[in-house]
Amino acid sequence: MSTYIKSGSKKGRVLGSIILLTALGGVGTYFYLYPESLPEWATRTTVGRDLQTTTVYKWRDANGAWQVSDEPPPAGIDYQVEKYTRDTNILPLSSKLQR
Repeated sequence: MSTYIKSGSKKGRVLGSIILLTALGGVGTYFYLYPESLPEWATRTTVGRDLQTTTVYKWRDANGAWQVSDEPPPAGIDYQVEKYTRDTNILPLSSKLQR
């Protein structure tokens, strides 16, 4: 005995909605994990720009050297919050490469 769901039935609409939401969730998760794969038009949206931006924390340690991390420093240390697009190199050039 074969069963099928009629396209206009309540079960058909519920199943279609579940499939659609699952597909949208999968696409959203993929672009959240791999924002560099966003299509050109999506990178110009607010959500697209936010997905391609990373926040870094910058502070000086006890020796005066700059520290940069994706996590804030321990409590009590003054730091700066900076936002960069994911394709920006925030590390300084080594002295050999500077001219």
